[in-house]
Amino acid sequence: PLLVFTVYWPRNFMSRAGSAGSASQSCQAAALGSNPDRKELEALDRDIPRYVLKAAEGNERLALQRWAETLRWRCEIGDEDLFRRPNPNFFTIQKHYPTYLHLPDKRGRLTYWQRAGRLNPTGLLNEGMSPSLVRDDYVWQTLFAYDLWLKRDDRQEITIIVDMEGFSLSKITPTMLRIFSLSYSIIQKHFPDREHLVVVINAPEWWGAIWAFFKPLLPAKQQRKLRVSTSQKESFLTLQDILDRDSIPEEYGGSGVPLGSAPAEMMRRQYASNGTPKQ
Repeated sequence: PLLVFTVYWPRNFMSRAGSAGSASQSCQAAALGSNPDRKELEALDRDIPRYVLKAAEGNERLALQRWAETLRWRCEIGDEDLFRRPNPNFFTIQKHYPTYLHLPDKRGRLTYWQRAGRLNPTGLLNEGMSPSLVRDDYVWQTLFAYDLWLKRDDRQEITIIVDMEGFSLSKITPTMLRIFSLSYSIIQKHFPDREHLVVVINAPEWWGAIWAFFKPLLPAKQQRKLRVSTSQKESFLTLQDILDRDSIPEEYGGSGVPLGSAPAEMMRRQYASNGTPKQ
């Protein structure tokens, strides 16, 4: 990234990791140190993922160092224990920044929809959702998508669709910027190159001004993955280009089920409500 943010992982997130974390495969792999033997990682089912090698441009030594850092981070947050318990903050945050896992794109990639136009930074703060708590929830969402729904398949990527309808400059508050910087930096550090494409639809006419503000925050590789559409007609054509019609919700001009009713999203909400289903 062109800008580097210092991220302090909050104690309250780590304190929720639970006692099982120390025996987890991530913790066992992390205990191998900063230069682990790949055969030992493989035995723990924690070998370097393809996306980390891709982010390191095939440099195995660099990828191994980066992956070792991620394993330590995963151990600290208790990645294998996070879903044992409910995540009530998920529903509070969804009221003020709705997101959805939805039907796959034409190439079978899971889609992740964000309704940025409904972002309400003031509402988040009024309900006690600090930028760090929102970041924690975003990490929970990310781990759910990749580790649970996609079953840690390191070949899988996600297509992100951001609906800007209703977005106004008044939403660009210090709180929103803090949320963005915390969430973006942690995701890029530990989940690099996992988004296939970022599609912005219903962007306001003044999109160019906001893009000029955010562009320096993104590396060139991320910038190349971005597609932006402004008018409703252009946005629909863009969606048709990447999604089958029956995967586009009716409210966006397709014939698919509404956001919130796809199997991945229903499973995500079950985990947020109840934690890991009892056997």
